[in-house]
Amino acid sequence: METANLLWMTGGLAFFTGLVMGMVINHLLGGSRTGSSQLRKQLDKAEAELNEYKEKVADHFSTTAHLVNRMTESYRDVHEHMAASANDLCTDELTRQRLNDALLGSNTLLSGKSDEKTSDMVEPPKDYALKSDPAEAGTLADNFGMDSTKKAVNNA
Repeated sequence: METANLLWMTGGLAFFTGLVMGMVINHLLGGSRTGSSQLRKQLDKAEAELNEYKEKVADHFSTTAHLVNRMTESYRDVHEHMAASANDLCTDELTRQRLNDALLGSNTLLSGKSDEKTSDMVEPPKDYALKSDPAEAGTLADNFGMDSTKKAVNNA
């Protein structure tokens, strides 16, 4: 009978040990599930914040574009008013012609169109000169506008 009691005690002890180990393993695996759910919540929150930020940026640029368009239209209206007033109020023909020329120049800036007068007025910089010898290095000619005697004195 002693062996039967020992057998029952060993079986009971193994059962309770297995039960405790199962509970510990379940707790450990269940804990990782709650950790992953916390990570999922954080990820969802970060995605929501990013989407909100993207919407704010899109709204900002949309509003800015609308305001710039309104400002451009207002500037155009002021410009047209000034041109009409200049024609109405200026009695001197020379002054009227000068104002029209000035307003025409600013119309060119507004519309982006250029006429032959403005393209003729543009000149390259005075310090730029093409080199006669293409083998020389650099973009500016070192001897541009210098006499050969001055060059000889500078080199000596």
